[in-house]
Amino acid sequence: FTQQYQPAVCNFSSTPCKDPPDKLFTVHGLWPSNAKGNDPEGCKTQKYQKMQTLGPQLEIIWP
Repeated sequence: FTQQYQPAVCNFSSTPCKDPPDKLFTVHGLWPSNAKGNDPEGCKTQKYQKMQTLGPQLEIIWP
């Protein structure tokens, strides 16, 4: 889980940002791993389907 601060990203990047950027941290990336730091293998799909309910929230914090 990695976060970024929108004003900093907009000031130092050619990435188009909304004007003015929100002064808050947003999600930069989310990568799966287990407790040992390895990528998960053989996961059941039911748990991933539960994540679909997070979509509206992620659209706010993960632009």
